[in-house]
Amino acid sequence: MARRDLTAPPIARALSVAGVGALALVVIALTALALQHDRSPQPSGAPTAGPVPTFSFRGPGPDASASPSSSATPATGGAEERFLARSAEGMLWRATAGACGAGEPVVERSDDGGTTWVDVTPRSRGIAQVRALSGLSGTEAELIADAADCSPQLLRTYTQGRFWDPYPDLLARATYPSGSAPTVLASPSGEVALPCAAPASVRVGAQQTALVCDGVAHTRVGSGAFAPLPLADVVALDVLGRATALVSAGTDACAGTLALTWVDAAGTASAPECIPDSDPAAPAAIAAFDDEVIVWSGDAVTTIAR
Repeated sequence: MARRDLTAPPIARALSVAGVGALALVVIALTALALQHDRSPQPSGAPTAGPVPTFSFRGPGPDASASPSSSATPATGGAEERFLARSAEGMLWRATAGACGAGEPVVERSDDGGTTWVDVTPRSRGIAQVRALSGLSGTEAELIADAADCSPQLLRTYTQGRFWDPYPDLLARATYPSGSAPTVLASPSGEVALPCAAPASVRVGAQQTALVCDGVAHTRVGSGAFAPLPLADVVALDVLGRATALVSAGTDACAGTLALTWVDAAGTASAPECIPDSDPAAPAAIAAFDDEVIVWSGDAVTTIAR
């Protein structure tokens, strides 16, 4: 058996230790370099730090750096169109529309009321433009989105956004905005013309359909015609039964922030309620429920108890 040489000079032993230390430094440097080059997408279960400015929220204009004010023109529709939903157990979902062939949509999930968000965009399904987003029972969601060839598909997730599966039979029974603008509602009974060429915030409920045309909200009950509501500068809306929740900019009572107003089935509008941390010039989305209203404006997600 070989014996260790305990008689080696101190200088030799020092050089040996220095060599080992240098080798350790080389290993550390190579490991850091490998990690720097391996910046793969974050796993779907890992939350991002929030709030996260994932999207470019402000539309083009003569001075995009100017501070927002209540007189700014609200940005709605197009690729920056927004969607916001809540599952039955409180999980939040949001999306930007994107544009088929011109810009990728982004779908995200939040488990903590909108403080942090996880990117759950079903890229493996080749989605090109989001048309509708809804919360389902439990913690799951449903998405209507154009495929890569711009044909519509209905996707559902029962894994909190990790996997999305198509349901063509449910798509055939759904009502959703269609067309490149979109310009019509696709429904099981046929297409329904929308009241303007570039509608925004199209929301389809069990009792009514509502949308925004050039800052004016329009609603349609059953198979009737679209009729305008008595409120200007509407940025986003949602429907809850026969009531319509509207988020608007430029109100005298809420200078510098968005305002929340309810319009009932008779067309009577409530007093506006100012929404803190909101930006009148940014795209927005709203999700209305019996117990609360959730508003996504700029980078902020605000919950207002009812």
